[in-house]
Amino acid sequence: MTMNKLILYLLLSITFISSCKVEKESKSTSKLIKDEGAFRFFIMGDWGRNGKHNQQTVADRMGEVANKFSPEFILNMGDNFYCCGVKDVNDPQWKSSFENVYKAKSLNIPWYGVLGNHDYKGSVQAQIDYSKKSARWKMPARYYTFEEKGVRFVFIDTNPFVKKYISNASEYPDILSQDKNIQLKWIDSVLSNSKEEWKIVIGHHPVYSTGIHGNQQELIDLLKPVLEKNNVQIYFCGHDHDLQYQKPENSKVNYFVSGAGSEYRPNIPNTIMTKFAKSTPGFMAASLKNDSLSMYAIDGKGNIIYNVKIPKAEK
Repeated sequence: MTMNKLILYLLLSITFISSCKVEKESKSTSKLIKDEGAFRFFIMGDWGRNGKHNQQTVADRMGEVANKFSPEFILNMGDNFYCCGVKDVNDPQWKSSFENVYKAKSLNIPWYGVLGNHDYKGSVQAQIDYSKKSARWKMPARYYTFEEKGVRFVFIDTNPFVKKYISNASEYPDILSQDKNIQLKWIDSVLSNSKEEWKIVIGHHPVYSTGIHGNQQELIDLLKPVLEKNNVQIYFCGHDHDLQYQKPENSKVNYFVSGAGSEYRPNIPNTIMTKFAKSTPGFMAASLKNDSLSMYAIDGKGNIIYNVKIPKAEK
């Protein structure tokens, strides 16, 4: 961690307890609504710590909530194995950080994931190949897409967009083999040719964030215009270890951060774009109907600490 990052982290640590109070859309609710006919799923990232640092606690709450909410799958935001990814498909972390932690029967559903920067420190190919070994681990490629019940899901690899990883390639094996421009053209092509009315993009790094890492300028410059142009309603990510909902002024896109699957860090909300931000272990749940998407932030105790309904944008 650089000196500037360390100073920022200390300042955030001093102030985050009193500052994380921005909840403009709605305050806490005691009930998770299971709408009939809705399409439900979880969103969670930044988790693989052998069950430690709140990982097992969050996993247990996910299992309990899933028993009632019946999600169809889990969107996994990356940084799946700390600190340095996995070596191969037989790495012991597959059991100690995944299989033996998310052991609830209700979580034995597809896990559609993306790669985080910590995953790039190990074998990226091993995480792709584990899809052939596991019935629930789904990562067919570094970036991919599918349609489910009228929703276009687009999973992207944000790591090649980040300049500091490129300039420090020795720490991130395989990063130089990726071409962000080729991927960006693919993202634009998939979204522009999508006939679905709902478009959801999933990546590891935030476009906008008020957490320790903050905004990712490369994604603001390169990815945001593609999201806006193609009327994407939702961008999900992790990287910052907290729960957030950011909506900058004049933005068509709703930006959600769900990176609190284990360790959590400070957050200082921005009164202009922050609808909700909370430094707490937890995850998010979504319930999507044709005309709206209901989002819930759930902490490590199983409490719903925020909820909001996102309407489908009119074309």
